[in-house]
Amino acid sequence: MALWLAKGLLAQVSTADSFYRNAPMVNYDFVEPAEYTIKNILVTEVNGKPVLKSQVVFYSGLSIGEKIKVPGREISKAIENLWKQEYFSDIQVYFQPTDDGQVVVQFRVQEQPRLNGHRFLGLTNSQQKTLKEEVGLHKNMYITPNLINISKERVVKYYQNKGFYNVQVDVKRLQAYKRDAKDSLIVMPGYENFDFVIDKGAKVKVRRFVFYGNSDLSDDDLRASIKKIKGKEGKWQFWTKSKYIESEFDEERQHIIDKYLSKGYRDARIIRDSVVLISADRIEVHIRLFEGHQYRYRNITWKGNLKFRNGTLDTILGIKRGDLFNQSLLRERLFENPGGFDVQTLYMDDGYLFFNMMPVEVGVMNDSIDMEIRISEGTRATIGNVRWSGNTKTSDRVIQREIRTKPGDVFSKSDIQRTMRDLGALGLFDPEHLGVNPKPNPEDGSVDIDYTVAEKPSDQIELSGGWGGNGFSRTPTLIGTAGIMLNNFSRKKLFHTDQWSPVPTGDGQKLSLRAQSNGANYQGYTFSFTEPWFGGKKPNSLSLSIFHTVNSFDFKQKTDPTRQVFMNTGFTVMYGARLKWPDDFFNMQYGFSFNQYRMKNMDGGFYGFPKGFNGISYNPSFQLNLTRSSVSDPTYPTSGSSFTFQVQATPPISLLSNKNYSEMSLNDKYKWAEFHKWKLDAEWYTPIYKKTVLMAKARMGFLGYYNKDLGLTFFERFQVGGAGIFGFNIAATEIISQRGYDNYTISNTAMGGQAGAPIFNKFTVELRQAITTGQAATVYVLGFAEAGDAWSSMSKYNPFQLKRSAGVGIRLFMPMFGLIGLDWAYGFDYKQVPSSGKPTQVHFFIGQQF
Repeated sequence: MALWLAKGLLAQVSTADSFYRNAPMVNYDFVEPAEYTIKNILVTEVNGKPVLKSQVVFYSGLSIGEKIKVPGREISKAIENLWKQEYFSDIQVYFQPTDDGQVVVQFRVQEQPRLNGHRFLGLTNSQQKTLKEEVGLHKNMYITPNLINISKERVVKYYQNKGFYNVQVDVKRLQAYKRDAKDSLIVMPGYENFDFVIDKGAKVKVRRFVFYGNSDLSDDDLRASIKKIKGKEGKWQFWTKSKYIESEFDEERQHIIDKYLSKGYRDARIIRDSVVLISADRIEVHIRLFEGHQYRYRNITWKGNLKFRNGTLDTILGIKRGDLFNQSLLRERLFENPGGFDVQTLYMDDGYLFFNMMPVEVGVMNDSIDMEIRISEGTRATIGNVRWSGNTKTSDRVIQREIRTKPGDVFSKSDIQRTMRDLGALGLFDPEHLGVNPKPNPEDGSVDIDYTVAEKPSDQIELSGGWGGNGFSRTPTLIGTAGIMLNNFSRKKLFHTDQWSPVPTGDGQKLSLRAQSNGANYQGYTFSFTEPWFGGKKPNSLSLSIFHTVNSFDFKQKTDPTRQVFMNTGFTVMYGARLKWPDDFFNMQYGFSFNQYRMKNMDGGFYGFPKGFNGISYNPSFQLNLTRSSVSDPTYPTSGSSFTFQVQATPPISLLSNKNYSEMSLNDKYKWAEFHKWKLDAEWYTPIYKKTVLMAKARMGFLGYYNKDLGLTFFERFQVGGAGIFGFNIAATEIISQRGYDNYTISNTAMGGQAGAPIFNKFTVELRQAITTGQAATVYVLGFAEAGDAWSSMSKYNPFQLKRSAGVGIRLFMPMFGLIGLDWAYGFDYKQVPSSGKPTQVHFFIGQQF
């Protein structure tokens, strides 16, 4: 018997086994090894268990007919290959020479035990399921020391990412059993079970970051640069967490260096850092820094620019001699400026898709740096093929008319960005799944552009209710709504039922049917239709709205002849056009509306109609709306703004008729409503951190008259306060919500108890945090502060004395049901609004924005 080592791996070469009894002996000559041809390869298990021959032969690397030397490197390599698989706990190799000069190679191996199952002690079923997915173990895996170590590491990493920095994990190996036909436990040879014993310990948080070596930047400056992990040093952090996660701390190291780079310290670096456990649940992170010198720009020169002059590029770059050296700012101004224009966009908007630019430090003198920005402009690219995919319901022409990158046009980066924004603004596609893939073709100087969209549910079915305080009647205001809104309607498919799915859709038109009621007090019915591309060639919209409302406030039976009734029936037609100046975010709308008001027993009382005034009044008015909207997403905007200026006016009939209105009967005097109405709405959305957004909003309104003998019209006034459930239909007055106060109570106070005021201001700030923005639903929470008021005349107007409120709320947007909201608000000035009642209000609504 002879024993030999192959790189520390022990193998046995023997002819003493019964398998080889009376067989020729192998002549082992280590100086001149004998050469054999492999006649056959046999595989057996040490303890007699069957083993998969093909697996052993494959991993060994040997094959029948191969020439080998005994002893030799081929056998040594074969044994090494088998050990690398970690499938075996013992490997032996034997040789049997044959009469014809060949050899039979036999591997005798003992497999590692296999895994039968595993569990995590002391955890719930859901927790075990999560950990099993993290660890990735499955039945029949070979049990090796490496497998056990990796499994433990994955469990430790899982808990450390949750803040349990001191977690301890132990794996107990147990013999596996199974039940036989008689339900008795029997041993499963070669199989084991794992029991994971986990001691999470206390959740560890960072108490503070301790810095050494920083003399120019203070500790507070460096702590402010840390984005995700904040120390608990008595300062409450809203957007950050204090638990220690090693992977996130790797990012924080770079944030600290970026802070130095932004201040001109180009040589700054972290020498070392350490984590110090100061208690069972608190650690300190110690960081030693090297700051280096602070550098400034001296000379910045351009090289290779033929299209644009140096002065133009200098203006966009916005960095001048003497400014602090800032690599991040330099890169933003050159390549990707989130707050404005950059040099790369300047070139790419003019077709230079193959443009390349590289900033190079060409000189360093003391604390000054010379930069040379080297530009390779390349040739202008034109757009080749433009394709899109993913629109399973929306017609191709709806997408095509929003795409600004046309075949044959010069390539423009801004046109691609605007196309993506416009596709998202349709409200038909999921903004998070919009994609674009430009495919340059350097051979012919063209670029193909592929857009991808993902349809999202856009139609809404509304069956809802809402309440919002007590209002002027001192009784709860409860209203129910039933309606359907089709935001991707197709008029062309209306009479082709075979193309419905399940309604005629795909052309981007809007159709709405809506009914509201709170019993005998109020009923409202509305129909509206909008064609966003009237005529099909230009983005000119045409909309039609027809409505009918019935109001009664004394809760009497319909058959009672003294019952107060106010009815409003009318229609509105609007035509809109997208403007090109000042930019194409602007839209202009022109419209005409006609209302017929029928009043019965409405003289005197809440709405201020004069005694004896009953009958019919007509309201023909013209409208002009100027809008600019650049919001990123109609459902949850994270950037952009929206401005709307609106003028609505009736003809000055009293000034043209030459009649003495002071001597006319009331019914003739107020037969035609007269007014001019001015409104301004403005909204700004500012991203704070990831999906945290600050929304600021201002609303203003003014209602005027032509003839002092007629005075202020009874209609079109502003009712301020409450949840604004009804929108615009209560006795032809416009409802302006203001949380923290009962319905309409702010304007009622200003008017001495009458409904509606001619002037209002309202200002709102909301801090929003998205919880989810997926296709199925958008959910976000918010905190808000509001201030607003209403005035009876300009002489009493005081924009600095407003009714204030603040509160919190939550919003849920579901494509099938629209927006659902719940707010709690506190009115700070409720004592100045006697009819408002209590200072706290709960506002619930469906289908509207505050």
